[in-house]
Amino acid sequence: MDIQTITDKINYKTARVKKLQVEIKALETKKTQLENEEIINAVNEANIPISELKNLLTSLKERDGAI
Repeated sequence: MDIQTITDKINYKTARVKKLQVEIKALETKKTQLENEEIINAVNEANIPISELKNLLTSLKERDGAI
């Protein structure tokens, strides 16, 4: 293998890695969006007023020591 072949392979693989990083970031964004929608739906289904949600979560955290 010569230097140019190796350089070409490095460039090709670097470009692939960058493309995959962009795809991963997009997937992470989509995952966060879906998680947020799931949380919102759960709150809406439970008919919890937004004004009470923070207090509820705080009390659960203090009681169970987890969230």
